Amino acid sequence: MGCDYGKICKENGIYTRIVSCCLNVWYDEVSKSCEQEYLKLADMGNDGFNHYLEHLKLKNKIQDGDGIVIEILTRIYQKLVHLENLIQHHEETFLPLKQEGIICALGHGVVCLENADFKRGQKYYMRFELPVFPQRYIGIFVEAFDKEILKITQMHQRDIQDFDTYIANKEIENLRIQHKRKDI
Repeated sequence: MGCDYGKICKENGIYTRIVSCCLNVWYDEVSKSCEQEYLKLADMGNDGFNHYLEHLKLKNKIQDGDGIVIEILTRIYQKLVHLENLIQHHEETFLPLKQEGIICALGHGVVCLENADFKRGQKYYMRFELPVFPQRYIGIFVEAFDKEILKITQMHQRDIQDFDTYIANKEIENLRIQHKRKDI
């Protein structure tokens, strides 16, 4: 990271730890079609099977040890649906967005793109693949408060949980790396 994103965030009243990452992102200024894709991305994977599993979780019918097995079965089911869609030529298409870049850092509520040139106060829509289990694309609305840093203004609840978990896992990973370096 060429810039001290944490310092800039603090200067703008956003207190978060920043973690390095490398995620492809597509973005554009906000439009009606962006709002439609945002809603569509939230519904991806929310079929009857997933609703049934959520219902079981809410009713505490899934025991603690069963969670991982259920997640793996869910992923297998999603892959089968994906294969079925490929065979039937129903491939998922996304809204073409004008800009493409690399997210080089994340914080709770912020996204950082190195070598970007965002307009301060401008609102954007972004789509990127969040590397969590199961991996999926998420859409977010952001507002630039620096030429390289954007504040997240809208994100679906499930995505917030997975986004924050991803950041926390990256923080733990970085601490382990630092600890190993000290041991050497």
